[in-house]
Amino acid sequence: MVVRDLDQAIEDWTKILRVLDPQSLEKPIVKYDEFSSGDDAGMKWATFVNEYSTEIQFIQPAPGTPLGKRLDKVGEHVHHLCFSTDDVPAAMEKMKAEGLHLPGDGETFNDPDMTWQKWSWVGPKSTHGCLIEVASPYESRDDGKWHHAPGKFTYKGPGEHPSHAETVPVSA
Repeated sequence: MVVRDLDQAIEDWTKILRVLDPQSLEKPIVKYDEFSSGDDAGMKWATFVNEYSTEIQFIQPAPGTPLGKRLDKVGEHVHHLCFSTDDVPAAMEKMKAEGLHLPGDGETFNDPDMTWQKWSWVGPKSTHGCLIEVASPYESRDDGKWHHAPGKFTYKGPGEHPSHAETVPVSA
């Protein structure tokens, strides 16, 4: 979510999660006080880590950056959902072949401070309004930073991550 005050968002969401999803408060928050790459350099962000549920991330953009201008125009809002894959470029090529709207034609970006991290975007024209980030899998190791976690979300077969088709009985 894009927010005006990162510390206030953390405080407010800590209160919400304490009641609705206390498991999200068991791990330390991953927090970066300055993102130093690209047009949105200077942003701050923090993530409530939950390995078994939704992770919630907040971004406080620097003034005058593209995201800062968007915050001024739109206000605080949900910015995107993130899906992880071990091969971001290959996933983007597959989505391009499917004819999906990919901002920047599916270009893959790298973070100079986390050289293993790759990401790209699926645009709201294909997702019915939501920006989707496609990123390398990552995990917290309780040290306040992200670490590469290849294979973290790899499907290993029926029963591990059952699909809707595996859990809903077929009706005649």
